[in-house]
Amino acid sequence: MIRRRGYQDTIARKSLQKPTLVVLPTGLGKTVVALLLMAERLKRDSSQILMMAPTKPLVEQHGRFFQEALEDVSIVTLTGETPPQKRVEMYAQGKVVIATPQIIRNDVMSGDLSISAFHTMIVDEAHRATGDYPYTFITERFYQATPSGLVLGLTASPGHDMERIYEVCRNLGIENIEVRVDSDPDVKPYIQDMELEWVKVEVTRGMREIISILERMFLERVGKLQRMGVLQRGRSLSVKALIGAAGRIQEAIRKAPAQAGAYYQAMSIQAQAMKVSHALELAETQGPEALYAYMDRMIKETGEPKCSRATKQVVSDAQFRLVLNRVEALRGEDHPKVQAVERFVKQSLREAPHSRIIVFTHFRDTATMVLEALKPMEDIGVRPVRFVGQASRGKDHGLSQKKQKEILDSFRSGDRNILIATSVAEEGLDIPGADLVIFFEPIPSEIRTIQRRGRTGRHSSGKVIVLMSRDTRDVTYSWSAKDKEKRMERQLLTLRRMLAKRPLQGTLQVREAEKPKTLDSFVEKEDGPEILVDTREMPSGVVEELMRGGARIRSSTLEVGDYIISDRLVVERKTAQDLSDSLVDGRLFQQAVNISSRFDRCVIVIEGDNIFTKRDISREALMGALSSLIVDFNIPLMFTQDPKGTADFLLSLARREMKGGKRPKSPKGSLGKDLRSIQLEVMSSIPGISGVIAERMMDHFGTIERAFTASVEELMKVEGVGKVKAREIRGVISSESPPSR
Repeated sequence: MIRRRGYQDTIARKSLQKPTLVVLPTGLGKTVVALLLMAERLKRDSSQILMMAPTKPLVEQHGRFFQEALEDVSIVTLTGETPPQKRVEMYAQGKVVIATPQIIRNDVMSGDLSISAFHTMIVDEAHRATGDYPYTFITERFYQATPSGLVLGLTASPGHDMERIYEVCRNLGIENIEVRVDSDPDVKPYIQDMELEWVKVEVTRGMREIISILERMFLERVGKLQRMGVLQRGRSLSVKALIGAAGRIQEAIRKAPAQAGAYYQAMSIQAQAMKVSHALELAETQGPEALYAYMDRMIKETGEPKCSRATKQVVSDAQFRLVLNRVEALRGEDHPKVQAVERFVKQSLREAPHSRIIVFTHFRDTATMVLEALKPMEDIGVRPVRFVGQASRGKDHGLSQKKQKEILDSFRSGDRNILIATSVAEEGLDIPGADLVIFFEPIPSEIRTIQRRGRTGRHSSGKVIVLMSRDTRDVTYSWSAKDKEKRMERQLLTLRRMLAKRPLQGTLQVREAEKPKTLDSFVEKEDGPEILVDTREMPSGVVEELMRGGARIRSSTLEVGDYIISDRLVVERKTAQDLSDSLVDGRLFQQAVNISSRFDRCVIVIEGDNIFTKRDISREALMGALSSLIVDFNIPLMFTQDPKGTADFLLSLARREMKGGKRPKSPKGSLGKDLRSIQLEVMSSIPGISGVIAERMMDHFGTIERAFTASVEELMKVEGVGKVKAREIRGVISSESPPSR
């Protein structure tokens, strides 16, 4: 039975009047507010209601809740496991549709879902509505189709930054914000007592010595970056600062490619500094076992073909070996935090044998370490279980959603009473409240801190313990999280006071002024260009931008190309990484053959800041490949920075073709010329390669790509190709073309 609270009724009534963002502390019933609004809207309107949540488990959780709460209302839940054709049928069956935003975005773009069917949209975990997250695109389409539609956003923590809060409001078309904090009179009676304790532990002498060595390694690399001018002196030596340095290095390469060599060296040093910084964090906050596991993975990585230069440089450092030897000597020694976890778990179960405890760890290796430490305590009632996400990390296999559900059910029933969880347990999943929550380490994110803390004190008093290694970055992170949380509360209270005096005026109007992302640009005009898109390109971000530009999209599985602009023009899109990968695995020239033989006009769009920052292929080979595409295949290249730039170019092409009366059409028929004949034509177009030599080279190398990237010594293995001819061939392929006169 659902008990309605006064503040929930008040918020729901206000949310019925205009698009509203609801900010409620965890455990105060945001979902009940959604239920009250949903019930009222179902009475007033015959249209459907759409609710979105970011994960499949959360979608299913909401489905169960609303199915029980709403009588005689058809509710359907849709996730990535629901086949597209089945989803089309289910959209028509549900009065309330609950789905992940990725599904809704894909079906809107493909035309399988008409967003105009909905008059109300509820967005759970609304703080995600930033950047290119699907909530933004879907909301814009929703308002374009239903200008009078109603949006309700739900979140416990939108962030500490006023700019971020406004971005969420803009992206969801919010015109009103309903905020409650723990001290508000209408919610205070429902706030459970929560004891918060910060516990500092001493790092062992052995680990202090290791930390000292790692700090030297880190400062050596930071000093080099500072001397190279890509990292400012006197600034914080944080991970954020290092990431900023990487951005400056890439920008420098883009602006001065002639000096790229020095900047490539800086990029490698920056990557080394990041790796050493991570090792330092593990040493300070996690202990010898976690640090050893990380260092061992780095060593094994050096034996792999694609191992980065940065990893090799760090591993070959004599100080790395010194650290490794000392860490190996300390293996088996528990970090003081592990001992603290054991102590608090024993104490909690002694005081309340039926307690539920959640231990949050940032790293999977640490979760495993804590699990192994608690297992021997089963004789005193400790029944621990490890809870991680679905993704696998090397040999560490993730948990399927079925297995996750089994673990949570066992925690709920009491079969397991200690949940050792990574960030997967912070948001969304239906995890029963715990009596005690232990942070193995503080985290600098106020949103994640609030989510972790919200796992206790839901229905009764609870306790939170935050463990910190003394005089380490743990202390910095704890102060950062506290400061951000206080700022978030101040910003929300300030915003609430502002809104009481002057309501937030049409966020949608604000968006109209922010070119080029405007609602007007979403209108699908009848004379807008039509573009046929390969289904694999739908999630790329380019399709969203094409629709913003007024394009009408049709999706299909294309045999060749990514975007068919007209019956004569096709575009192949490659990111900088994909270009490199397709050259290495031989796809590039095969694709060039296919698209040039099926269409009169072909263009390859290369998307990314600088294709030459990819270190898994040489600059010479890449230049040779690009030259071959232009000269041998007669395929022009277009370079764009991002999906927006790619979409702008495609729209320009489509409008030009449309003026000539040309429309997109999938190519039919065979490839035309025999593939072998096309390959021999390309090969024999190089000076010094006769038809006979071309045959021999194709037989020897198998593909044009391998022949064109072969060294002089490899070319000389072909019968009839001597040293002089091999050098001539390499010279033609790898030399830059002289400027036209």
